[in-house]
Order: sequence, then structure tokens, then C-alpha cells
Amino acid sequence: IEAEWKLTPVSKIRSLIDGDLDGSAYPVEGQAVTWIDRTDARIGVVGRPEERASANAWSAFESALAITIDSAEHVDVAIHRSGLGTAARAAHTVITAAPGSRGTVILRSTGSATLSENVEIVVGDGAELTVVSLQEWDDDALHLASHFATVGRDAKLKHIVVSLGGEVVRVNPSVHLDGNHAECELYGLYFADAGQHLEQ
Repeated sequence: IEAEWKLTPVSKIRSLIDGDLDGSAYPVEGQAVTWIDRTDARIGVVGRPEERASANAWSAFESALAITIDSAEHVDVAIHRSGLGTAARAAHTVITAAPGSRGTVILRSTGSATLSENVEIVVGDGAELTVVSLQEWDDDALHLASHFATVGRDAKLKHIVVSLGGEVVRVNPSVHLDGNHAECELYGLYFADAGQHLEQ
């Protein structure tokens, strides 16, 4: 059930909430990424779906995009996906910052899409990670995302959501501080034109 204050246009995203989703791998550009099977031990470490669209995507994905930061020197990883098409699709991403690592991960989305996804973010003890989710979809795109993060002892996460395109875009982050001196900063920015619903 949607909270009234959110005013999400549920009729537009119905196919993502309870329809069949294509959970196959999709084209992606970027470095330091691999595809892992849904049975991989990294899946489900951080969180579980809290609403129906997230649960539908969780049930439907076949492979997950895995991004690993394991360098003590700061590294930048930029991922770009585009051309997902208009068929309803599920996706799953796991971002892992190993203990003591430093890095920034940029997830950029463009083109058309009808997508429900879950993103798991694990920040190990003493690690520092920035995750930027950049939505620059075409005007017809429908995108629902749940981001689950856990931040370990003496670790820091900066989570930034920037939504600039799409017909309906909803990004819902949640964070669990899982140790002494764990820190998290969450920021959001959006710019909507007439007829767009951007929510985070």
C-alpha cells in the first residue's frame, strides 16, 4: 500500500509491481564489474525487499551485477547502462567496499527502460565509499529502485541520488549502521519537468 503523501502514480508502474519481469543480464559499460549468479553468497547480505515492486524484482533477476572496491588507494568506478528497452525488466546490483578500501561508484542510467531493481551496498570496516546513482532516463522511462546499505565499524558511506529524467523514477534508500563510529550521509537532487514524477 502506498502512503498517500507519496502520490506515486501506481497505475503507470503496475507492470513492475505485479507483472512478469525479464531478469536476464543487460548491456553495461564500465570497469571492475562482473555478473554473478543469484545463488552467490553476496546476494541478500544487506537487506530484503520491503515493498511489492522490490520483491518482484528480487524474485525475477537471474544474474546480479557485482562491483568490488578493494584498493586502499581511492579508485573511481563508472558504470553506464542504456538501451534497456520498454519491456518490464528486473535488475540486481551488489556493491562491495572491502575493509579499509576507498572508492567512488557512479551508476548512470540513460535511454528508455521499464525497470525495477534492488541495489545492495556493503561498506566494510574502515572503508570509505561514495555511491552516486544518476538517472538521466528518456521521458518514457519507468524506474523503481530500492537501495539497501550496511556500514561497518569506522566506515563511511556517502550516498547521492540525482534524478533528471524519466516519466516515473522512485529511488528508496535505507542504511544500517553496523558498528561503532559508522557514518552515513545521504543526499538527493532532482529536477522535474511537467508530467514527470521523481521521488526519493
